Amino acid sequence: MTSGLWDSLWWLPKEGEVAPGTQVTSHKTMPHLIFVPEGTPPADGWPLLVFLHGQGESSPTPLPRVAIQGPPQTCGRAPSTMKLAVLSPQKPMASQFYDSNVADNIEALVEFYVQSQKLDASRVYLTGLSQGSVGTWNLAAARPARWAAIAPVSGGLRPPFKEAAAALRDMPIWAFHAPNDVILPVAMSDKSVDACKRLATRTAELRYTRDEAGGSDPSWAAAGIPDMPGHGGMNLIAYYPPGAPPYPLYEWLLQFRRSKS
Repeated sequence: MTSGLWDSLWWLPKEGEVAPGTQVTSHKTMPHLIFVPEGTPPADGWPLLVFLHGQGESSPTPLPRVAIQGPPQTCGRAPSTMKLAVLSPQKPMASQFYDSNVADNIEALVEFYVQSQKLDASRVYLTGLSQGSVGTWNLAAARPARWAAIAPVSGGLRPPFKEAAAALRDMPIWAFHAPNDVILPVAMSDKSVDACKRLATRTAELRYTRDEAGGSDPSWAAAGIPDMPGHGGMNLIAYYPPGAPPYPLYEWLLQFRRSKS
């Protein structure tokens, strides 16, 4: 991703109504960012990707900071490359994304935008990094009927693993984690992926990118966030791969659908 200078913070979104091609902040139901692509959508509407941020971007951190990394970073920096809508909810610091009240609010936002922006209810995906990856694994296990596929980056399931894996048996999963992660141990993803692999009734595709991650997320340096070896570097592998677009993770997600019911 080469659009814009990485030493500036010009991409942080401002409060506003939905405007195709521009990411904005909103406080409907819960604080969040929303991006809808410009141009003519597919016949069934744009697919929707829900992005769950890391702990450092939790409220009361200012809402625009949710855009500091991952898909909302790309929506601000290179919006023309995004071919799916992106919803980025902000949770309270003391809460988890899979807490019932937070999960209810996320589902309400998904329903609101699917209806108001005519998004494709059969292609709603979930991804997140760090604590947002923990949220991705466990929110998907708690409410698997909502998501067409998930992509957790540097996180893992809570035990008991067997029960959570059983809930995800029909869920396409692409997990990412670096063995050199100094913040969240790679064993979190290892145990989660292994539990899914061991499930005899599993039906869906399961990918695991477990690579040493060099470098760091360049937006972190621009925002004054210290480097975290292996942790921020995995963002580069998952969300900003060399030569993109097209983005391999997004292309992989978009092949999956779930029933609109």
